[in-house]
Amino acid sequence: MELFKGTGIKSDEKELIEALDEIFFSEEDNDFMSLLPKLYKDKYNPGEHNFIIKEDGVIKAAVGCYPMDVTAGGRKLRLMGIGNVAVAKDCRRKGYMIELMNASLEKMIAEGYDYSLLGGQRQRYEHFGYVPAGSSMRFTINKGNIRRLRNGNTDTSFTAKPLSEDDTGVIAKIKEINDAMPFYVERKAEEMIDILRSWKCVPYAVYDGDEFKGYFAFNSNDSFAEMNVVCVDDMLDFLLCAMQIMGSESISFTVPVYDSKTCGYMAKICCGMALCHVDQLNILNYKNFVEAFLAIKAKRINLCSGTLNVLVHGYAKDENIAITVDGKNVTVAETDAKPDVELDNLEAVAFFAGNYSAKRIDLPAFAQNWFPVDFYMNCQDNV
Repeated sequence: MELFKGTGIKSDEKELIEALDEIFFSEEDNDFMSLLPKLYKDKYNPGEHNFIIKEDGVIKAAVGCYPMDVTAGGRKLRLMGIGNVAVAKDCRRKGYMIELMNASLEKMIAEGYDYSLLGGQRQRYEHFGYVPAGSSMRFTINKGNIRRLRNGNTDTSFTAKPLSEDDTGVIAKIKEINDAMPFYVERKAEEMIDILRSWKCVPYAVYDGDEFKGYFAFNSNDSFAEMNVVCVDDMLDFLLCAMQIMGSESISFTVPVYDSKTCGYMAKICCGMALCHVDQLNILNYKNFVEAFLAIKAKRINLCSGTLNVLVHGYAKDENIAITVDGKNVTVAETDAKPDVELDNLEAVAFFAGNYSAKRIDLPAFAQNWFPVDFYMNCQDNV
């Protein structure tokens, strides 16, 4: 048997997508091209973003590595999303998934990526350094709530129109909203519709007359995958308009904790809310990651000033870092000082970005409100 192990090329793309569809889907109406057009369209070169294994020239396993440039707290970071981890049924238990995941992480470390995200079964990916992390607020509201808030009135003048590639003016406004966030993935305008259509979502722009009021993308589960309102005071009309489009009596959606306006508004009127993890995270450069996302939190709330020394035995390397908060200023630097806390990689990811970490219990008082940092990832940017 002849084996090939390496990255795919352009000529592999058709076979790659066919193999992934066969491994992942049994229903005819499900396929990767409709699920994630932002990754698998020909113009995005999916072949070169996959490590593959072939047996006798036939693709038998693949792991997708999809790079993203992000801005967090004004700092540029490099993120690698992992997706379509796949092994053909007749090749399971050969270690192919382990080989390809290791190759993916070796690539990230060699090329200087700061962190990586993926979705999947927790225990499967902890072996590779991934831990559930991130903080988002999930809100649920229904027409009954709104009816009582508005004295029985659920009428709205807001309307919604499906978005298409031709709506360049609205897409520019959506990009402007995206790029004004404390954290954002750098999206090209010409890729915006494919991103918003990810996970089989339908994107709409919302108007009051001719005035643009925001946008949303929803899936079939009566929930927004992504939404942004230009002015939070328009939220009730925005939600009523969306419910009409979706044919729903209620809506659920998540927003980052640093979106204080939306969180503050919804916390006063929703029928349910919960603090949720975002995805599974592996941090490859703790210095860069912690400085960026702690800076976002320092802008949102008052943090106690002080310096904390942390030694992390990370997946990529050991890092002994001094984290200093001085008012709204956050710096993270390498240090030779004795650590106040020593962590392995799984402990460190949960310590810095998980919603709960037992390792935080004994922190000095000044550092108790630093963590978790304000780490978030928008659903439509996920792989």
